Amino acid sequence: MKCYKITSILIFSFLLFSCKNYYNETIEWVDTLEQGISIENVQNIQPNYIEIDWKTPQIFNNQKWYLITKIKGNNDMLGMSNYLVFVNDRYQERISKK
Repeated sequence: MKCYKITSILIFSFLLFSCKNYYNETIEWVDTLEQGISIENVQNIQPNYIEIDWKTPQIFNNQKWYLITKIKGNNDMLGMSNYLVFVNDRYQERISKK
């Protein structure tokens, strides 16, 4: 019985830590976007490991903030929200909020 518990814990730990977390890759991809690139170009080069809510941006003055809703394998303990900010459909910056 003790061996079964140890084996179960090891398998669970392996599965938990072996899942690829694309959080760092997502931040790196967003941070390498050129300021001024069109929203269409960003949509075309969006990696398949992230999902962005392109349909319902938050609007602040003349800015549209698009939320990154899912990052494959993300286990962000801080619960950060990452947004792509556009002005006149041109990329400006990434904003992270808790």
